[in-house]
Amino acid sequence: MNSLVPGFGLIFLAAVAGGAFAVPLKMQRRYKWENTWALGFLFALIIIPFVVVSIFLPVWSLAVRNAGTSTVLTAMAFGFLWGWGAVTFAVGVTAIGLSLGYATIMGVATALGSIVPMLRRWGEVPGNAKAVVLLGIATCVGGVAVSGRAGMLRERITGSGSAAASGSAHGLATRAFLIGLSWCVLSGFLSACANLGFDFADRVAREAQLLGAGPLSASIGRWITVYWGGYSAILIGSGYTMIKKGTWKNYVRPGSGSDLSRAVMLGCLHFLAQIPYGMGAYFLGRLGTTVGWALNIAFSLLVANAFGFLTGEWKGAPKSSIKTLYLALSILVLATILLAYGNSLASR
Repeated sequence: MNSLVPGFGLIFLAAVAGGAFAVPLKMQRRYKWENTWALGFLFALIIIPFVVVSIFLPVWSLAVRNAGTSTVLTAMAFGFLWGWGAVTFAVGVTAIGLSLGYATIMGVATALGSIVPMLRRWGEVPGNAKAVVLLGIATCVGGVAVSGRAGMLRERITGSGSAAASGSAHGLATRAFLIGLSWCVLSGFLSACANLGFDFADRVAREAQLLGAGPLSASIGRWITVYWGGYSAILIGSGYTMIKKGTWKNYVRPGSGSDLSRAVMLGCLHFLAQIPYGMGAYFLGRLGTTVGWALNIAFSLLVANAFGFLTGEWKGAPKSSIKTLYLALSILVLATILLAYGNSLASR
């Protein structure tokens, strides 16, 4: 079987989970983002991974030890930065909206998270493959940008009936927007660290295979140290916010049980958005963490917009926004084709 088939299949599975990741957030009633983040990521990054590696990778602790302190600390450091990316994600999209915020974050994360792993293997990649893959990454970033434009056009109709703001109010709104946009750009850089941590933790997987683990189960071990660093940052950020705002009380408010179950659902979806991606990256070969990362984001945007249509987000949207969305989806499909072709050239 062509390795592209299971590789693409697993990454698409991860993208479905990633595209559905935000759905539980829309259903929250009493929880704030900090409540959901602290609890949901506890399941996503600590509880579920521990259960999974205990069953499928019993040698994980020895593999981590054999990988060495340098590898573990590097992966944890990238994970810690990625964790802050999750915190700044919530702050940024709250400030400027989901459509523009998500597009900005994913555009930056796509470029950085894809190119750095490729640079680590630059000498191993044929010249024609480099050109096609870089073109595919650029096309993916363009598709993300156009997708954000479609979301902005859709949301503009909501505020079209509001009164014109005064000069001072307009200045404050512009300043708040620029601050929110800065948070999103920062989140994009930090969010890419998830893939960088996974890429730099490749020695954990090699050590696990030396201990008798299969290559797919060994890929799960690469996430463990990244997760340790990631949850540390999320716990600090969300914990501080809960203490400052007093929202920790939401955990014990009457009727918060349904929000708890949704936070756990969010954690499960987040876990499924990453582990299959890691397995798919293995099947894609030497450029798995370059091509796979860009494909994962492209697929997740396609899936997220499909969920948007199914849940009625685009009902009543202006035709210009829908046409722009179709253009964005077409660009993302083109990016997928380019990345697949570039990966096949690199695998020869």
